[in-house]
Amino acid sequence: MKLSHLFPMILMTVIPQCVAGQDTPARKPTGRQTWRVQLLHRDFNEGIAVGDIDGDGLADITAGDFWYHAPDFKQRRLRAVEPFRDDYTQNNSEHLYDVDGDGDLDVISGGYTTTIVNWYENPGPDHFDDGLWKTHLLLDTGTTRNEATFLHDINADGTPEFIENSWDKQNPMQILRLTKSASGAPSASKHLVSEVGNGHGMGFGDVNGDGREDILFQGGWYEQPESKPFASRWPYHHDFDLPHASCPILVVDLNADGRNDIIWADGHSYGLYWHEQLTPQADGTTTWRQHLIDKKFSQGHALAWDDVDNDGQPELITGKRYHAHSGRDVGAEDEITVQFYDWNPGNGTWKKNFISKAPAGQGPGIGLQIRVHDLDGNGWKDVIVPGKSGTHILWNEGR
Repeated sequence: MKLSHLFPMILMTVIPQCVAGQDTPARKPTGRQTWRVQLLHRDFNEGIAVGDIDGDGLADITAGDFWYHAPDFKQRRLRAVEPFRDDYTQNNSEHLYDVDGDGDLDVISGGYTTTIVNWYENPGPDHFDDGLWKTHLLLDTGTTRNEATFLHDINADGTPEFIENSWDKQNPMQILRLTKSASGAPSASKHLVSEVGNGHGMGFGDVNGDGREDILFQGGWYEQPESKPFASRWPYHHDFDLPHASCPILVVDLNADGRNDIIWADGHSYGLYWHEQLTPQADGTTTWRQHLIDKKFSQGHALAWDDVDNDGQPELITGKRYHAHSGRDVGAEDEITVQFYDWNPGNGTWKKNFISKAPAGQGPGIGLQIRVHDLDGNGWKDVIVPGKSGTHILWNEGR
């Protein structure tokens, strides 16, 4: 059911602590960045992806049951996502990738409580009106209690891996490698990073400066081996704890000291932080100093790192995931926001800029994924978010 009449288009001016007004023909303030909020659909879907579905050179959107055809983002059926509990669907993330190698983008999706990972075959422009996309089994992972999934090229060989994050610490840390079966059909194989030892939140980056990407999660990090990363277990380092960490955890050298730092949010409470990596101990153990960025919003479950104000530097993009635990989290009924933060490396501070603000449930939140892309080609990157308050495009109008 579409409820776009409940969510009028909103024009936002990006200044610290700015507030939303109705979308009207009012002039944009000189030198200030403005945003326009558009609701695409209202359901409980929390995964989203952006890519050129039909090969026309324009970026389309997939989100749960539907895909949205650029440039007008007309809603079209793609699949039927199973609902569960009161306000969840089995879609904790989705990714666009040419799984079968036929030249167009297919959908790979992860679910919360299912062991099955499916991919959905793009039928091509001549068959978009024939019905739902064909469903194929990619792999039975054998694990449930999944927080999110990532499609990420962890070993830099040009082919991404499908990596699961789980809130269950007893679940394995595993990487699913995209392969072909004996018949040449798309498949996947499992590699265990560790038999047990997963945990809420995940990110990727070179923690120890050896040039190889590691896996970070709530309870520390796994070090990628020097060679043949899929032939052995990965060494585990319990160098930090990040309670209910975001998906993703960002790995960025913020202070340009040659050591990567960590940015993360508490996905089920208040708190957005960065951890500064200090000089390691003599035995190589990494050491960290925690810094607070913001503690005025809750449920910052997803983060993105991209340039949305055209200053040539990426910004930290996040917001409130509405009803992450069906309204049981602290701050669940607070104002719902999406915002970005400018990092000042000179004095080590962050400037908060609101993109949108609305009463709880009546505007965009961040869901489980944030996508950043210039959808309309105006030279300013837009922000696209799913969530239990709806799937939204936050149109970047620039200055």
